[in-house]
Amino acid sequence: MSEPGTVALPVKHDGSVQAIAFSPDSTRFAGAGSDSLLRIRPIGIGVPLDVPVDGSVTGIAFSPDGTRIAVADFESVSLRDSKTGAVVWQGPLDPGNSVNTVRFAPDGRVIAVTDTLVAVLEQATGATIKRITVDPPLIADVDLSRDGTRIALAIDERHGGNHKFAGSARVLDLATGAELGKLTPANAVHAVAFSPDGTKVLCCSADDTTRMFKAQGGAEEWRVGGEANDEVTSPNCVAFDPKGNWTVVGGSDGFARVLEAESGTKKAQVPKLVAGGSDPGAVTHVAFSPNGKLAASACIDNVVRLFNLNSDELYAVGTEEVLTMAFSPNGRWLGVGCFNRALVIDNGEANQG
Repeated sequence: MSEPGTVALPVKHDGSVQAIAFSPDSTRFAGAGSDSLLRIRPIGIGVPLDVPVDGSVTGIAFSPDGTRIAVADFESVSLRDSKTGAVVWQGPLDPGNSVNTVRFAPDGRVIAVTDTLVAVLEQATGATIKRITVDPPLIADVDLSRDGTRIALAIDERHGGNHKFAGSARVLDLATGAELGKLTPANAVHAVAFSPDGTKVLCCSADDTTRMFKAQGGAEEWRVGGEANDEVTSPNCVAFDPKGNWTVVGGSDGFARVLEAESGTKKAQVPKLVAGGSDPGAVTHVAFSPNGKLAASACIDNVVRLFNLNSDELYAVGTEEVLTMAFSPNGRWLGVGCFNRALVIDNGEANQG
């Protein structure tokens, strides 16, 4: 039995790894990026698969049954057989705009997102079911509700058509395109995350605030940071505990903080302050394990940390700069994409499930 923090699977790439995904049964790991090759690897016994793609991959996702894998490949989206790599369908989504995100809804529909567009695609044929144009752009981050009926968007207007120091967090109904809720902080919104029941959305903004609001109507429930707080955390990434009790927020100040989902009260913080210690650098990615007992963070100090709700670190693994990060569905593995390689880190058998 390996120790937590052991690299169970290193996968070499020739370039940046910008997208990773685990199969629903947590037995396979996929990664892709700038080198135009999708790599699917077994975690343990199995046959590796290399699938050529056309451009720089920015998103991949396994279908709910694991038989298909969707790929966001420059301006196009493709659906492939996850065992052979054979193309089921492929085509451009929004010519002139790169596809940044691809997800599966629980019923198998494919959700693809560019800087300005949310598209719902039929899995069998790739036919467009719904196109939702977002104005003003830019869509900086997205999250899909667990039931697949709603999408939350982080909007950054600094990089949109108006170039304003403004932004919003929005919730859209995927069937109709209707806006269900909207929160407007004083600057760009960096990241969003749905609560497990889909009734709340967590977001963080360049105005130095982290806020919780109701998905329906947009009423703010709480905020931390901002002018009323002397602590400048510069939050830029967020995640919700799958059980709905906790949230984790990563800040440019170098710390990942676990907050109570009900109130925003701080429960834990990593890394721990050490007298004379070096600055860890900005936290770029955070995630919660499926059991809600552990969280992970990645910083520009090139360290990935796994920690519990008491601020205790289970491991700190050195990596290259992390570009993407995700837990496996069973919680046993943590996947990261870096420059020139992807890693699957073992969280330990005790943390599975």
